[in-house]
Amino acid sequence: MGDDASALASRIVNELASPDLRVAFVYADWRLDHAILARETYRGLRAPVVGGTTLGAIGPGAVPGQVGAVALGLYGDWLRVGIGVAPDLPKAALARSRDAVNSAAAALGLRSDTLDGSRHVGVSILDGTCGHEEAFCIGSAAAAPQVRVVGACAASAVGRAQIWVNGEVTRDAGVVVLLESELPFQVLSSAHLVPTDTKTVVTSSSGRVIHELDGRPALPRVRELVASIGDTLDEPEPSHTFARFVDGHPYIRSMMRVDGEHIQLASTVETGHVLRLMRPGDLIGTTTRDLATARERVGGAFGALLAFSCHGRHREAGLRGLADELAGVYESHGAVGFQSLGEQSGMLLVNHTLTGLAIGAPR
Repeated sequence: MGDDASALASRIVNELASPDLRVAFVYADWRLDHAILARETYRGLRAPVVGGTTLGAIGPGAVPGQVGAVALGLYGDWLRVGIGVAPDLPKAALARSRDAVNSAAAALGLRSDTLDGSRHVGVSILDGTCGHEEAFCIGSAAAAPQVRVVGACAASAVGRAQIWVNGEVTRDAGVVVLLESELPFQVLSSAHLVPTDTKTVVTSSSGRVIHELDGRPALPRVRELVASIGDTLDEPEPSHTFARFVDGHPYIRSMMRVDGEHIQLASTVETGHVLRLMRPGDLIGTTTRDLATARERVGGAFGALLAFSCHGRHREAGLRGLADELAGVYESHGAVGFQSLGEQSGMLLVNHTLTGLAIGAPR
């Protein structure tokens, strides 16, 4: 923790530097000098370094609300790494995110269609303020559909988010890190919200704003839907959310706030989408259970756990007095990551979700 970027970089280098370091993930509070942090960590580690700005660090010793940075290094001959960058996403997000996967595969001496889902997995980070997050998720996941891609959006409370690769800081971009692993790994996704039987159709929307539901102004209709399940809508920051269901799986669309008669979401929806109303569930219990399941699936112990936890989860935890308990769950599993503006789960951008990558411990 601290606000001196050079001092934080020095500590990261001291703790992570090693001849067998294969890649380092570095996530830093949006208030830091990221150019210094990115440049000095890359110069000192002499290995690939990928990261971005955060609304809050997740890791051992991270203090919610305080400025700091976290880093995770992966080491050893069990791992090979390929990195691809998708620059200037506003110009051609689908094509450039696809090309990033192809470049990462080429760095491994492979083509994207020859990647093996049992040995390869993609970890992404992208500028969560570029406006093309959904297209990045579609393009990167579609480039190699046999491989899981998981990641999150870099964030900033003021101004633009930033990401960095090997000392260079940029915006309007995304990165895909392909890992070729001889150790077991598990992509995880945890959402604690509880689906209801109440559905609604988006009849007018623009980007992340819903204007009408079921042909009626959005806010009065949402109030009515929430009342129909015996609840009351919290305003201006609702605790209920929506979800799109795809193959029986909910992809959360958080309601961030109400604005007049409109609903502001954290992800894009389109006219015609069918949404299901979701109510708050057991945040701590569900997160604990899903992390324990991931641990068992990689052999009973984590060698590393990258965690991308939506800022909406932490906002909810704060409102419910659970912030310290949620941080404790992550710390007890050795998670390293950040509070994100949205999470990549395959082709979809989701909210209010914990996504991540669990890697088994060497035997």
